[in-house]
Formats: sequence, C-alpha cells, structure tokens
Amino acid sequence: MAVTQFIPFPGTRPEMVEISGVWVDPKFWTTTYTCDVVLQKCHSTCCYRSNILAPGEKSRIEAHMEGILPYMDPDRQAIYRTRGTFEADCPEQCPDGCELDVDEVNAMARMFPMEADYRCNLIVRGDDHDSCLFLAHGPDGEEHCSIHAYALDAGISWMALKPADCVQYPLAVYQEGNRTILGVQTTPFLSHLPCHESNLGPLLYESMEGTIRFFLGDAFYEALDRHVRSMGSPIRS
Repeated sequence: MAVTQFIPFPGTRPEMVEISGVWVDPKFWTTTYTCDVVLQKCHSTCCYRSNILAPGEKSRIEAHMEGILPYMDPDRQAIYRTRGTFEADCPEQCPDGCELDVDEVNAMARMFPMEADYRCNLIVRGDDHDSCLFLAHGPDGEEHCSIHAYALDAGISWMALKPADCVQYPLAVYQEGNRTILGVQTTPFLSHLPCHESNLGPLLYESMEGTIRFFLGDAFYEALDRHVRSMGSPIRS
C-alpha cells in the first residue's frame, strides 16, 4: 500500500472503515504526518491563529494560570495581568468579523455541544505574524506552548489541560447519528503548513497515537493498530 503525503482537505468524503465500533477514515494508515516543530522547521506556525474554547475550558485553564504564567513571555504575562483573562473579546480581536474557518468551527461543534456565542483564546498581533497569547520563546529559540510546557513540568496531562481544539488537530472525533467517527479535519486554509507538505514522520495514526488513545481509549487504538498491521501497511515509526 502506497504511503502519500497528508492532505488535509480530501475533497470527497472517503469510504469509512468500521474498527471496534468506530468508523475510521483510511487516511490514518495511508498518509504520513508529524507535529514536530524542530523537524518541520515551522516555528509553531499553526499557533498564529486563535482556537475555540470548549465549554469548561476557560475555568479549567484559569485554575492553573499562576503556574502557567512563568512559562509565558514577559510581555504576554503583562497582557494577561492587565486584561485579567486569556479569552478574546470578539469585536476587538476580529473587527471585520470572525476569522475562524467554518471547517474549524464545525470540527469543534461536532465534538462538543457548542454554544452559538463561543469564544476564543486571545491573539497577540505582531509586525511579522500574529500568535496565540500562550506561544512563548524557549531557551533554544524555538516557540512552544506555555500551557504544554507547564503541564509537562508539573506532571499533568497536557492533553487534559490544553484546549481540545489544539489537542485534536488534525483529528475530528465526533458522533454522526449513532456512529462514532474518527476522521481528518478538512481545513483548506491550513494546507500551507509544513506538516501537510513534507511527507515526514510515521503514518498519521501512529503519529497521533497519544491523542487517539486520549479521546477513544487504549482498546480502540490497539484494535486500530491490529487492523493496519493485518493489511501489511508500511509502518513508518
């Protein structure tokens, strides 16, 4: 079975395969993908946009803000302390109307019972590029997520702490009728990101193992892995 590069917007919906009660997009074992900022040399490019906050996420993250703040850049610490929140004000952040792509909103709305009046993380506007309030510069010069870095050092699950919109990408986990779907987000405006063009890394389902286990459980991931191996698909770890 040929391995191709990861294409985030397939155009037509693929024929799903049922594995252990979950309907899965075959792209998980026919395409490659990795979110590795060093390997991709991307400088966390995907964090130049905001992300949707699911119900309950604002209060969950706020409970850890005193721990997260030291991991943030000083200027962004000041922004947070001045505003008292990391939640964006819509008219201020997007004066010309919401900048989120409809596919991004749909991916979250299918996963959570989203309210119509949803909110996003604050974006800091920059001269060369915009970026999420939580994007920070590390000692090695690489940009990284302050929430993620704090969680790792504190021994907390970063997937349980970070916004699900950040954690799940490029997955789409949702219910459709009485079926559970494990698909790939169809987000054309992000197709320029290096991770979608480099053909680097293992198969998509391997690269996203931790996230798949987090959302759908260990038993499902192991069933998925057995299915792929039974087809003799090339495993590219």
